Amino acid sequence: MPRAQGCAGAALYRMYLSRERRDAQERGFPRSICPCPFDPQNFPPRTARSGVNSIEISRNTTRTMIPNQLQTFLAVVKNGNFSSAARRLGISSAAVSKSVAQLEKSLEVRLFHRTTHSLTLTEDGLDLHRRTGHLVEQLEDQIRLSSDRKRTPHGTLKVNLPDSFGRMVVLPLLPAFMEKYPDIQLDLRFDDRLGDLVKEGADVGIGVMLNPDSRVIAREFYKIQPILVASKAYIERHGLPQTPEELSQHNCVALRSPTTGRIKPWNLKDNGEHIQFEPKGNLIVNNLAASMKAAEMGLGISLAGVRIAQSLLEDNGCSAQLLHEGCFKRVLQQYEPDPIQALIYYSSRHYLPAKTRLFIDYLMEHANDERTLDLDVLAQEV
Repeated sequence: MPRAQGCAGAALYRMYLSRERRDAQERGFPRSICPCPFDPQNFPPRTARSGVNSIEISRNTTRTMIPNQLQTFLAVVKNGNFSSAARRLGISSAAVSKSVAQLEKSLEVRLFHRTTHSLTLTEDGLDLHRRTGHLVEQLEDQIRLSSDRKRTPHGTLKVNLPDSFGRMVVLPLLPAFMEKYPDIQLDLRFDDRLGDLVKEGADVGIGVMLNPDSRVIAREFYKIQPILVASKAYIERHGLPQTPEELSQHNCVALRSPTTGRIKPWNLKDNGEHIQFEPKGNLIVNNLAASMKAAEMGLGISLAGVRIAQSLLEDNGCSAQLLHEGCFKRVLQQYEPDPIQALIYYSSRHYLPAKTRLFIDYLMEHANDERTLDLDVLAQEV
């Protein structure tokens, strides 16, 4: 059993013991040991000598057992550092540091090892987080649930979106949602980098990849059909490749990953066998829309999703059905890979706020027709 000086949970308990609780401690516990209030197994068994059958804590004591600084401490643990926690809480880094220092002083323990470049939990910090983190989260969830039941959906909803896909697929779906739920403010972040949903304080994320370090729930949302395209002018000058091997004789517009900085390979399929091609040429971009624009300008062959190609055509006054008549030509359709599954994901909490649930359900419902269209449109190769 941990000693009072070495257990952050015990120190927290010791701060707020009521007079009755202290009397019970004197009768039933040794002076050097203080059981943590969050773990019932630490209480001593009933004995005839102790004369204590049960120990009750008054309602007033229960309300004061959670100091205000505890939420700040948990935010620092979740976000990894003071500055990220400050952005999440909407306060300054100095205020976060002061709050943690006050908690450490009150508990008489050190919660973090601090250096210039790192912040790690001490043994007492780990103990406090392990014992209280899930309890505070459940309490916050219950409070939000009770609040949502009484009010219409409202508040700010932060959403992470890939740039081109977000602008061309998701954004057109939102006007009707905003009209239906005017009290929900959408805070959209368009960025092709692979971010961390929890650390960035976002409610919802959309993408084809997940950060392996993030604990999120993901649902299949949208199928993206990759296609190779080139302009009519480029094909007239350089010809049309007939096999993936012939791509090496062409100028291919490469796409650099904003997350890793590496060139993304082109995944193709030959008689059911997956193959990878390393695109090479004299142009590299880090945005799908830019890649498609380069193809439109006759600078080379580009890889993109059907919907991005369709949207660019519509922006230039072309219909998707007129693809083969001049705007673009589809290249190596018989070697195209299987559709890529885009995901919609959110933090793995027990309780999902109403605004988040409504947004996810809305996108899942209204993206279906376009998903089917995406797999059928641009279906002819020229």
